[in-house]
Amino acid sequence: MSKKEKPLGMRIGENVFCIGYLVFALVAGCIFILRALAAGDIFYSICAGMTLLLGGGDAFHLVPRIMINFKGVTTIESELRKRDFWLGLGNLVSSVTMTVFYLFLFAALSVKHGNGDGGSIFEDRLILWIVLLVLAVIRIALCAFPQNHWFSKDRETKWGLYRNIPFVVMGVITVGYLIILFQEWLLAVLVTVSFVCYMVVVLGASRKPMLGMMMIPKTICYIWMISLFL
Repeated sequence: MSKKEKPLGMRIGENVFCIGYLVFALVAGCIFILRALAAGDIFYSICAGMTLLLGGGDAFHLVPRIMINFKGVTTIESELRKRDFWLGLGNLVSSVTMTVFYLFLFAALSVKHGNGDGGSIFEDRLILWIVLLVLAVIRIALCAFPQNHWFSKDRETKWGLYRNIPFVVMGVITVGYLIILFQEWLLAVLVTVSFVCYMVVVLGASRKPMLGMMMIPKTICYIWMISLFL
């Protein structure tokens, strides 16, 4: 076994977890769609979009990881370049979809907490909507800069920090409105833990790869968050 190769048990466990998460997101999204069709409720439509967006975006980086775990380590240069490309593309896509996820979350909570049929969700709390949208656009724009080096292992830590500054601000605002506007304390805790785990990975995983394991509790938080809407 190569020194850089994960133990077989770890690879199997990671694949089981990743596949389980993707299946959960797909099933939960389908449940929301069926509820939306049955009840004609915009709340479930937003929840369906939120869940499928999150799972679909994460699939872009989880499926390549699953395939890598199945195949094991390779030393073939062309294969390494291909893996770097797909993992980089997956991380880029999931960075965008994870950002948009929080816009869907705010929309879902706005409908849940008294915006009637949802027709006015973009009129109420307009300033908060504008702030979140601007931060999301800035975050996505920063993700698009070539200095991120998405498709190679040479990813500059400072750009990992730059692109996540507006995202962290979105997280702080999200926790604030979950507590102040909606009194959703459990969701606030889950969002906080997910952001802490994510930033640990962003800032430390390149130097200490084992910190990448913090993506597991982060993903569990997302599963729990979606479950609260089912």
